[in-house]
Amino acid sequence: MDGTQCNKGHMRKLTVISVCFFASLVGAAFIPTMISGTHSAGEAADERPIIEYRYTESLPGKLMELQDVQERKRCLINTLLPLALKANEKILQQRALIEHMKQRVPWITPEERRILDALAEVYLVKPDTSDHMIDELLSRVDTLPASLILAQAAIESGWGTSRFSLEGNNVFGLRTLSAYGMIPKDKDTGQGFSVSVFDDLQSCIDYYIWTINTHPKYEELRRLRSMCPRPYDSFSLAQGLKNYSELGDRYVRKVEELISYNDLQNYDEYRLRLR
Repeated sequence: MDGTQCNKGHMRKLTVISVCFFASLVGAAFIPTMISGTHSAGEAADERPIIEYRYTESLPGKLMELQDVQERKRCLINTLLPLALKANEKILQQRALIEHMKQRVPWITPEERRILDALAEVYLVKPDTSDHMIDELLSRVDTLPASLILAQAAIESGWGTSRFSLEGNNVFGLRTLSAYGMIPKDKDTGQGFSVSVFDDLQSCIDYYIWTINTHPKYEELRRLRSMCPRPYDSFSLAQGLKNYSELGDRYVRKVEELISYNDLQNYDEYRLRLR
């Protein structure tokens, strides 16, 4: 899991560029309809559970004090779920922009091409014809099931008890080759990485999803996702996580077992309340 301060800056810029440009094309009121599963006239109401977005900078201090395991699990899930849904919401805004441009090929304007190039730069897509770039972006700019996000966060942070999650807001064990990270206490002197530090939990989740969406190690997950209907099945996508850990296939089984044992797929139905 490699990360850099530069790429985090690119991601923040991307959100502003994509949302503002898309709003200028189709109107700000259209964005929530596309990203939150709301219904138009004549369609059945969306009855999925709704929660409020609650920004939480870091894991609650009480997490380490909770002796009851189930209560600690609920605390972590309640903290991370709104942030995971927010991250997916932002990605769907970006994806809606790309899908809009796909409808305009080959009549993309110079301004749209500049936005396309900016998106390609952030998502590490090589310059090419507009249609090829759009197709590649659509394979990368996509969401992950909340259950998969929560499962990996639980595993990598020890249900929110690891030093990296508490001191560095890093709940996914994301690594960096830069000098900005935390040094593992048991790190061998020959290892050339440290563990990434994030300003807050939201930026950690955003960066984790960006990593899954861009790193060559997770090309198989992206391929599996492109073949799956929505809503995405976390057990299917977990097959693409063999390279996330040295455990390989055992890590995939660990993710699957944690999702199943804790009924995490129930959270795939949740959505954020519109504002």
